[in-house]
Amino acid sequence: MNFFRTVIALCSHFKNYRDIRDVPVTTSLKFIGRLIALLTLILMLSAIPRARTGINEFATRLDQQRPDFALRDGKVITTAPQPAAWGDESLRFILDTTGQTAAIDSNAMQGVLFTSNSFVYWMKLTNDEDSVLRSHEASLAGFPNGPVTGDYFRAMVKTFLWVLIPVSWVFLTLMGLLVCLIQAYIFSLAASLLERGLPHGLKLPQLLNVALHAVAPAAIILTAYKAMWLEGVDVWLIYLVAYGIFLIGASSACRDKQAASSE
Repeated sequence: MNFFRTVIALCSHFKNYRDIRDVPVTTSLKFIGRLIALLTLILMLSAIPRARTGINEFATRLDQQRPDFALRDGKVITTAPQPAAWGDESLRFILDTTGQTAAIDSNAMQGVLFTSNSFVYWMKLTNDEDSVLRSHEASLAGFPNGPVTGDYFRAMVKTFLWVLIPVSWVFLTLMGLLVCLIQAYIFSLAASLLERGLPHGLKLPQLLNVALHAVAPAAIILTAYKAMWLEGVDVWLIYLVAYGIFLIGASSACRDKQAASSE
């Protein structure tokens, strides 16, 4: 069966897992690798409209009441009075090349502090008394010269995306594949110990094949929910439930019941 026919078969009925039960484990690894790569690409494409909206909103708010300043050879050039702050508590911008601003604005949910030769981005992970504030400082060296405006930010994001998207796709695919391998191996190892007590129990390679292919329907469901950006839905719980159902059902369907009954 080709790749897409295999995916449809795995999602349609437990008995179809018998077709992949005895294939080489390397075949299962190739299949799950292609599946994770495809689903990761779908998720990234579904995130583009949301990312574009966020980028445009950030650029628009950067321009609102912004003092004039520019970058030249990695340095901020401005004649504006400092420190200058604009934005609101949801997104704060601060310009201070004099060093008078000793700390970022912890009252804002997120923001950017521009210094003489760097910028600091910060974000609150929660919005309560126990909130965690994370910040990261980066040098402005290597950034193109020009006035810092919303259009400048949009152009910079486009430049970085040409590199970031392929690298992120490879990284997320490898991370997803690693997670699938770990969960499949843990199940296979535990299940193989239980299968030893059965007259025609499944062997470890067979269980590993089933566990790897059972990722397909659960991962597709997870991708569908993630792509819709639903709020208040525990997609990982849904994934685990779906994976458990297909795992148990497929393992049961792959046992040689006829051989067992003949004895």
